Amino acid sequence: MFQNHGHQAAASQRSSVSKLLNRALSLPEFNLFLFAFLLHFVYEVWQAPFYDFYDAPTLADKILALTHCTFGDGVITVGVSLVVSLMMRSRRWITYPTKQAVAWFIVLGWLYTFFSEIYRTRIAHLYGTLGLSVPGLGISWLPLIQWLIIPPLILVLSRYQILGHRAQQE
Repeated sequence: MFQNHGHQAAASQRSSVSKLLNRALSLPEFNLFLFAFLLHFVYEVWQAPFYDFYDAPTLADKILALTHCTFGDGVITVGVSLVVSLMMRSRRWITYPTKQAVAWFIVLGWLYTFFSEIYRTRIAHLYGTLGLSVPGLGISWLPLIQWLIIPPLILVLSRYQILGHRAQQE
């Protein structure tokens, strides 16, 4: 009898986790953050040798720096999407994006990155670049390119996930 109750409790707990996951997977912001984190992490790893933090003494220090940057990219992505959501008057603009919404999403993320890189490298001196610098600015081209390439991919993957998830529930 007690064993059966344990199975029921475990099944109920799995059901609750499943419902929570299903709810999260239907949220645009969850998908945007998830795909932003995954895609930006790959890009951050690729561009890491071009930044001075790559000389960190341990692998753990390098991973922490990359994860910090990637988490920030995810937050920027969600923040920019919320601004676009206000402009489009819908959080669901991602499922059927217009050229205007996509353009704003890319431009706002790029502008944030541009000014953030200037602040972080030139004013706050949080890190430096080891090459591929924008002449006269002392910031790297790599994050500027990153914010032109990655956001459209995030939108495609998020849209696919949201629409596919919605179809599975119907």
